Amino acid sequence: MDKLKICKQTREIASGALYKTLKKLLKSKKPISEVMLRDAWLLEMRKNKNIFPDGWYDPPPHGIIILFATDKNVDRLNFKSARPKEFWPRGDVFLDRKNGIVLLYSSPVDKKSGIIGDFEMTLYFGKNKIIKNQLKTNLGIIYKIFEDTREGIKLSDICLCGTKLLKKNKFVNIVYSVLDPTTTNLGHTIPFSYENMTSQEIRILKSGNKNWERAYTMISKKRKFVNRIESLKLKSPMAVTIEPRSKIKNKKDSPLVAFHGIMLFKENGENELLTNFDKIFKLAGMNYMLSK
Repeated sequence: MDKLKICKQTREIASGALYKTLKKLLKSKKPISEVMLRDAWLLEMRKNKNIFPDGWYDPPPHGIIILFATDKNVDRLNFKSARPKEFWPRGDVFLDRKNGIVLLYSSPVDKKSGIIGDFEMTLYFGKNKIIKNQLKTNLGIIYKIFEDTREGIKLSDICLCGTKLLKKNKFVNIVYSVLDPTTTNLGHTIPFSYENMTSQEIRILKSGNKNWERAYTMISKKRKFVNRIESLKLKSPMAVTIEPRSKIKNKKDSPLVAFHGIMLFKENGENELLTNFDKIFKLAGMNYMLSK
């Protein structure tokens, strides 16, 4: 079983389904609500029988985050965690096709291996140069962290690297997890990408269709966080997410923007950064994001 290949394929299911969904919805002139986009994306992902029907990051329902804001009002993106009900997708919040900001996240899980393929990105339909620059800089930080990461370093070293880059660009990081003792982090390991499942974990995963809560809780608790105290060292094979959610420091009207990359460290010594953003950037008219 090539676990890193499964991670890549699982993420591609999410990104490919989002591309198809957005292409269809954006062609229509009908209003697009958060719930409408969530349900259409979920339906498209569920066509693939290699993943569980819902994502592991639950709540929000189905393991999907969809949040719409505008460059005139970023309140909908002022969240530390998407777990509370007020930040679940709503049927009465609609996409602004001229000034809209959209945060999108899903958390598909491969049925056989339990490997997750999280996908997150921010789309912007407006022209504000400050926001465009924030988006480019946030994504650039992920590329830079990847370039500076190598096998053998601790997860805390990756966190230190990322924290310095955020500070240099006058960003604050807003990634919060109740399971992270430091409360904020820059990502986490992909469970089972670098370790084998125990017999009990295999049983829990196999029972996922009947007891999904037990299965996704197991996956969630297996993560090791990219925080300032984690001493786990990178090895191969291993997959680690890098997902800074940034706001510009001391700027009240700065939206929270987020991109989610997955770093793959392969046994042959090759490293790969999974993004899967470019087709979707083009679809949203964000060609300025295509150059690193």
